[in-house]
Amino acid sequence: MLDPTSPWTPFQPQRQWMRPLETPAGRRYRVAVSLPDGPPPPDGWTSLTVLDGHRLFLAVAATASALATRPEKTGVRPLAVIGVFHDETQGSVEDARALDFTDTPCPEPDWTRPSGGAEAFRRFLVEQAWPAATQAAPLDGDRRALIGHSLGGLFVLETLARRPDLFARWISLSPSLWWRTPAVDNADDRLLLGYGEGETGRDMRRRIEAWAAEAGGEGHVPRLRMAAGADHGSAPFALIPEALRHASGA
Repeated sequence: MLDPTSPWTPFQPQRQWMRPLETPAGRRYRVAVSLPDGPPPPDGWTSLTVLDGHRLFLAVAATASALATRPEKTGVRPLAVIGVFHDETQGSVEDARALDFTDTPCPEPDWTRPSGGAEAFRRFLVEQAWPAATQAAPLDGDRRALIGHSLGGLFVLETLARRPDLFARWISLSPSLWWRTPAVDNADDRLLLGYGEGETGRDMRRRIEAWAAEAGGEGHVPRLRMAAGADHGSAPFALIPEALRHASGA
């Protein structure tokens, strides 16, 4: 704990804002927005919505800001980053993730966390999170992307299968295909599928590679990227630049 009389002060990155939101059912979230410097394009900013904001938002936002300064070199154009956070004050974040990111019960009989609330979470994104973000900045509704990791990656695939109209670009990192293997018949190159070289738990790497080979059918091939040397926890951070290029339309 810092001495309150020291010259240290709380640090807040510039051009980032956050607000709380509550659903009609009483579920609480926070939504953060990180905006590029300068005026927005005529149609608004391209945007990337980041699930698991407590883990990934700051890393994605900082990398987006740094790489967008040289888009001709990095392939990352300026874009707004929207983070969706579970509110820690209402209980376990891991319980909240398991509920919000899954459409079906867990296949493992000893699983104790809640599940099956993904449709309600989709309504929250569409009816509350996205409108709140558009109040903070002009955003292009035709150029928005979604990124999720692990159970969040499974949510991305399930949402692509059920509501392909919601986002123009999709990024699923290390999706939890051990939970369920969704049938996605529109998994073309709008989808970036990423994983770590060292993801051996629950046969993750083999499952993801097999799903990518079969997804979408003939003529529909997702982009597949492997992070060399990365495990399940580090893979999303290693793949952030690739994810940002994908969200930018590169």
